[in-house]
Amino acid sequence: MPSLQARKLTDLAAVIKATREDAGISQCELAERLGFSRDYMVELESGRPNTYTTRLFRVLHELGITLTVDYPDDHAES
Repeated sequence: MPSLQARKLTDLAAVIKATREDAGISQCELAERLGFSRDYMVELESGRPNTYTTRLFRVLHELGITLTVDYPDDHAES
């Protein structure tokens, strides 16, 4: 299972999008499952920062906290 040190929102956004696509799930389907709008999913996957995420990553950086994301990789060789 690959992992990534997420230093900014775009790092997380890329993992979310790739994992969703690898699972064969559309943005609409995932949004519906979670009770979100598709517009929210588009914004999330684009990595566009908002006040909350910008502040979150600033706090993590200031405190020296690293965020590591483990995610499935359907393309990894067994």
